[in-house]
Amino acid sequence: MFLRNQWYCAALSHEVKAEPLGRIFLNEPVVMYRRVDGGLVALEDRCCHRRAPLSKGKVEGDRLRCGYHGFLYDASGSVVWVPGQDKVPPDARVRSYPVCEKNGFVWIWMGAKSLADPAKAPAFTWNDDPAWASWTDYLPIKANYLYVVDNLMDLSHVPFLHIKTIGSADDTEPTLKWERGPDWSRGTRAAYNLAPPLRWKMEGINHNIDQMKVMTFTPPANVLIDILTTDSGRKPGQTPLLEQRLIVLDSMTPETETSCHYFFGNCRNYKIDSMELTAMLHEQTVIAFNEDKDMLEAEQRIIDLDPTASQIDVMGDTGGLQSRRIVDRLLAEESGTRAAAE
Repeated sequence: MFLRNQWYCAALSHEVKAEPLGRIFLNEPVVMYRRVDGGLVALEDRCCHRRAPLSKGKVEGDRLRCGYHGFLYDASGSVVWVPGQDKVPPDARVRSYPVCEKNGFVWIWMGAKSLADPAKAPAFTWNDDPAWASWTDYLPIKANYLYVVDNLMDLSHVPFLHIKTIGSADDTEPTLKWERGPDWSRGTRAAYNLAPPLRWKMEGINHNIDQMKVMTFTPPANVLIDILTTDSGRKPGQTPLLEQRLIVLDSMTPETETSCHYFFGNCRNYKIDSMELTAMLHEQTVIAFNEDKDMLEAEQRIIDLDPTASQIDVMGDTGGLQSRRIVDRLLAEESGTRAAAE
C-alpha cells in the first residue's frame, strides 16, 4: 500500500520539457509535459483506446497525440479528436493529476484532487537560493522506497559502504540523538576527530574534522541531511580552519513495491562560485549514491527470496523505524477516511 494524498517528487524541473516524459508512480503510469506557456501537465500514460503509452506520442501545442492511432488529448485528459469519425465518445478521456513546481523540483498528487494544495508541496528552498551553490540528479533504484529512507536515516553505513568515497574509517562511534514529532522524525549524529575521507581530501582538507549531521524525515518520503563540518579540536576563540555547511536533499517516490525513483540534490554555503568544486561534489556524490543503489538493490533481491526472514534492529535504526511508524499511521488514517466515505 502507498500513501496517496501526499505530494511526491515526479521529476527535476529540467527533465520536463515539450516532449512527453513517462514514469510510473505508485503502480500508475503517468506522462508529463509542458504546455506552450511552460505550465505542467500530468496525465495517465495509457491511451483510452488501446491502452498504448501516451509517452510514446508527441506534444502538439498544449495537446498530446497518441503515437499509436493518433487520438488527440487536451491538457485535462479529454480526447478532442478521433481518427475516422466526427464524434468523440463521451467517456474518451484519461485521468489528469495535480502537479506543481517548486525550487527546481516537480511534485505530483496521486490522491483525491480536492485535497491537493500546492502550497503544502515540499519546499527545497536552498536549491535555487543565490546564497547557495547547488546541483540535482536522479537515480532509479530497484528497491522499495522505504529502504532508501532507512539508508538515509541511518548513516552508520557510511564508513563501510562508502569508505572509498565519502566515508571516514574513524566514523564508527558517533553520539546519536533521536526526536520525533507528529509528522517528522529527526536524528542528530555527531562524530569527532575523523580522518578526512577521500572526498574531503579532494577539496584540499588534510586535517582531522568534526561533523554534525542532522537527518530529518517528512512524509511521504523526503529526507533532508544538514551537515556541518569543522576542524577538529578547535579551542574557544580560535580562528577556524574549516566551517562548511552542506545540505543534501532527498526525495523518494515509489514506482512499484520493489522499485522507486530517487531524486537528490546537494547545496553548500561555501565557495559558491567555484564550478570546479560543484562538478567534483556532483561526481563524487553520484559515485557514492550508486554504491547505495547497488547495495539496496542487492538487499531487495535477498528480501524477495524470503520476506518473512527475521531481522534485528539496533540504535542506529531508530530514525528509519520512526519514519515507518509515521507512514503506517498516515496509511491507517487514509484507509479509514476512504472506508468512511464508502
